[in-house]
Amino acid sequence: MTTYNNVASGKWTKPAALGTFEAMGAADRQFWSSFVRQTEIDRTVRALNDPATYGVTVIGPWGVGKTTLARAVEKTLAPTTHIERLFGSSAEAAISYGPLSMLMARLPPSALETPTGVIRGIDELIRADAGGRDVLLIVDDLPGLDFLTVGVVMHLLLGGTAKVLVMARDSADLPEDLVWLVKDGQLGEIRLDHFSQAEVGELIAKATGTFVSQTAVTALHEASNGNPLVLQALFREQVVKGGIVKHLGGWVVKDAINMDSTSALAEIVRSRLSREDVGVRLGVEKMSLLGSAPLQVAISALGQETLWQLEERGFVEISTEGRHRAFLAEQYVGDIVRSSLSPTRMAEIFAEIALTVDQELESLDGREIMSLATWTLDAGMILDPRVAMAAALSALQNFDPLLAIRCATQIPTDHPSWVKSVQARSAAYQLLADYKAAVSVLEAVPATVISQLPIEEFGAWVLACTRALLWVEAGLPKIQELLTGAEERLAVENAKGLDTSEKLGRTLLNLARFEYQIHLGEFTAVIPELEAAMNEGDAEYRLNCACLLVPALAVVGRELDAIALAKRTETDAAALGVTSLFNDYARNGKAIAQIWSGQWIDCVAMLQDELEGLQRPVPYRGGLIELNLGLAHAFAGRGAEAVQVLMSAAAQLEARNSDHALGLAYAALAFCHAQINNEQEARGWLELAESVPWPTLWTNQAMLNFFTRLALRWLDDPRATEQLHLSALADIDQGRFAMASMSLFAATIQATYKDYALLEDVSLRRQGPMATLNVLLARSCRTKDAEMALEAAHVAETLALDAVESRCAVLALDFAREAGRNSLARLASQRLDRLHKNLPKLPFQPQNAGVKLTQREIQVAKLAKRGLGNRAIADRIGVSVRTVEGHLYQLYSKLGITTRHELAEDHDL
Repeated sequence: MTTYNNVASGKWTKPAALGTFEAMGAADRQFWSSFVRQTEIDRTVRALNDPATYGVTVIGPWGVGKTTLARAVEKTLAPTTHIERLFGSSAEAAISYGPLSMLMARLPPSALETPTGVIRGIDELIRADAGGRDVLLIVDDLPGLDFLTVGVVMHLLLGGTAKVLVMARDSADLPEDLVWLVKDGQLGEIRLDHFSQAEVGELIAKATGTFVSQTAVTALHEASNGNPLVLQALFREQVVKGGIVKHLGGWVVKDAINMDSTSALAEIVRSRLSREDVGVRLGVEKMSLLGSAPLQVAISALGQETLWQLEERGFVEISTEGRHRAFLAEQYVGDIVRSSLSPTRMAEIFAEIALTVDQELESLDGREIMSLATWTLDAGMILDPRVAMAAALSALQNFDPLLAIRCATQIPTDHPSWVKSVQARSAAYQLLADYKAAVSVLEAVPATVISQLPIEEFGAWVLACTRALLWVEAGLPKIQELLTGAEERLAVENAKGLDTSEKLGRTLLNLARFEYQIHLGEFTAVIPELEAAMNEGDAEYRLNCACLLVPALAVVGRELDAIALAKRTETDAAALGVTSLFNDYARNGKAIAQIWSGQWIDCVAMLQDELEGLQRPVPYRGGLIELNLGLAHAFAGRGAEAVQVLMSAAAQLEARNSDHALGLAYAALAFCHAQINNEQEARGWLELAESVPWPTLWTNQAMLNFFTRLALRWLDDPRATEQLHLSALADIDQGRFAMASMSLFAATIQATYKDYALLEDVSLRRQGPMATLNVLLARSCRTKDAEMALEAAHVAETLALDAVESRCAVLALDFAREAGRNSLARLASQRLDRLHKNLPKLPFQPQNAGVKLTQREIQVAKLAKRGLGNRAIADRIGVSVRTVEGHLYQLYSKLGITTRHELAEDHDL
């Protein structure tokens, strides 16, 4: 396998190819051609055909697709247009007439004696070659043309011989004469930019005929920077490598997207950097190691002139917000260049930078520490334990568990930070969803070492052990034993007198116990303690307690309180500049509070923002975020929309079963397929849900059970309703009113007065619009009040809950018909007519047959709906006009209408 040699030396070798595009199959080969910007192509062609312009300039950064666009335009115009391509030189000293050398060679010697002769000769030569066709000059992506070539081009344009299509990275690269044409509006300008995240997903889906998970879209966009040229090569390579796989009908990220010198993209980087001078290449080497650095650090390491040159050439960007920082504009360039450096070369650069850069740990932020640790390890050097520990913790906060493990293992067993490093490794394995390994590394620490830990460090140890044991089989009983032993040790320490260190140990033990109770679903017991703890201890302890409190409030029916608290924790964390240890609880708690309270649209927007904001590596979070996104659609009754998202989440969770949430994804898929009337698929997903490990987190257990029973209810399983009812009673007994209310709402499709009274009572203990809707529905069913049922339907409509709205509308229709309130029945029927378009199967069917019409009245009504007048109806059925008028009067009275227009809108006839 060949790799790059020293980048700065300019000695490059082509990397070995990793598979061929042909291996991907005929369908995937369409990918290349699908990345053409058709909208911009059409705009360019229209601009070139505009008689008021001399041509078009296409402006955009390297790799954005200017040359591809030019080729597509050329192909479009080729049948009627003669094409002349001009290729200049990037050399500082431009060669006179260099881009016209092929044409110059065909001119007679006499034409070469003067500039005027050259202009006329080339004009005549091009006209002759064109043979009466239009002429287009294509000037490729070059820094500029020499003065004499510009003179020839201007003559061809102003003389009407040709039009021009110029590709440039920046308007400043254009010759002055063309700049003036642009300013005067005589030369069109089209700007190309990198693809957005949405465009990346749309283009890959279009090219491959397969949907793309949002996590994969984010990873590809972030890795390629939206650069079309890079995106094509990156996607192809990741599919060949198996980093991106087609699973459960869509493209998903299996592993973090990492590129090295063997990557197919390396050829792109090699080609790009080969055109740069040694100083720029050396600067890219250094920045590939620095990654992201404070501006002053970058200036010290590279020199101000080199840094500005890198910025001008598009390799480096400098942030203008907050602390000024320098970073590589395209991450893949840094990945590939860094991987091409030998350990010896890395050590040389490290030594060179260390002479000029203050490497005090306090001067670097988390990502900068991670970058420093990465290239120190890659250089084969030993990390200072203090740096290793800081880098491991930063890697955990930035969801890079592999780096966290690399750094933590650098700390020797006799170092004071060794036990902390073991805890960091355990947390990293939890991110990798390797929960057995997370417990194993902790259990490998000798008991003698644990017994000698100061009480504060002992509290941290107990917390780490608790967090790991929560996710393994038979782990929960061990936690109880662990916490009991910790309390006994703390009691002994208390007898000696409680100092500051011991108080901190107490708070850590409290957090361990609080999380344990949240995991078990003991919310009513833990909420008072969490609320009390939020008023004591240091700011970080209060923040952690607040995060744990969010899901607890959501489950007990205080959904709006949970949402408000989650927002406060976000603000407080930002003010403190910390990432809470229990941030995931706050984020997930906010999501379920939004979903359960009916505010699922807000939840979808929040999760979409979270997905789009993911930074590499994304596989360790993307599956859970997409699961929540799918659950939001599923709870909203949007089965068809939920299926695709849940398939993507399930595919990622099959690769890495984070939080043991795979069964929940399967159960939600079963419900969604049942809802869209796909019984076979629904039963298949239910079987899968039973075949995977059971989640240990109570909220995941509860939702898995809920969706399983809901799917069975849609599949007409007679046991489902009773199971939902029993589950609700168990939750009521534990004060989990939100989940109980949802179960009762699902169980009361066929219910008694007592059942509806219970639904109303439980829902009154909740917050939010969904609670209001449940109360309205329960009261309408108890009193058979059609108006109240319609009010509930209206609330459901405002929340975009189609399935719930249809249920309320069906009840309103039945109650109205039974009471003979035909106008209300018509309103309910109109709602159902609208909803039928979105719902393939109603969750609730009308029970009342409606008003009683005679066969003659039905006959008259149908003819009237077809537009026949009274005389025509009378002639058709053989009665008098007065008799027809009598039948219509009876119809209008029974249906509660007054006009033929209203009769025509009644779809029940």
